[in-house]
Order: sequence, then structure tokens, then C-alpha cells
Amino acid sequence: MYCNACGKIIAEDGRFCSHCGNVVGAPPMPRKLTRSRSDRKIGGVCAGLAQYLELDTSLVRILWFFITLACGIFPGLVAYVLAWIIIPEEPYLLPVASSHQPVTS
Repeated sequence: MYCNACGKIIAEDGRFCSHCGNVVGAPPMPRKLTRSRSDRKIGGVCAGLAQYLELDTSLVRILWFFITLACGIFPGLVAYVLAWIIIPEEPYLLPVASSHQPVTS
């Protein structure tokens, strides 16, 4: 791979040019903690945490359940409700119309 700024050869998996320091390729998208719209049971909190931490949703739900039992039901429920209020919901994405199908109103 070549640097876009100075044209020197850099490693294929390199993020920065070792010659000029320029960022190579698209910068990584920052991960945001959001509540899931599609994989929710109650409020989408556990599914959102699972997506953010790159874990299985069922694992996060089971861990949340056992931690809630270990710490007390009331604090676990309060934490879930607060997370439900504080963590924003993931944006609603409209389906993209295919170029092969006419869009009707």
C-alpha cells in the first residue's frame, strides 16, 4: 500500500505513514452506546451493551440477571431503568428504495 500524501510504501495494515505521519485510509468510526431497536426484550439496554462490547446478547442478559440477583433486585432494576433513560436509542434507519423498483407515493 502507498501513502496518499507522500507516495512512500507502507505496511498493508498500517494506519499512519511512517515517513510523513499522514493518516492512511478512512478513520475508524467511533463506537457509540445506544439502545437496540431490533433486538430488544424490554428497553434494548442489554442488546445495546452487547453490541457496544461486541458480546452475545444472551450472555449480557444472563450476566445482568445474575448481577442483579447478587446485588439486590432493587438496585439492579434502578440501574436498568436509569440506563433505559440515559442511553439514547439507535437511530431509525429508513429502508433504501431499490433502483429496480419504482417508488410510489
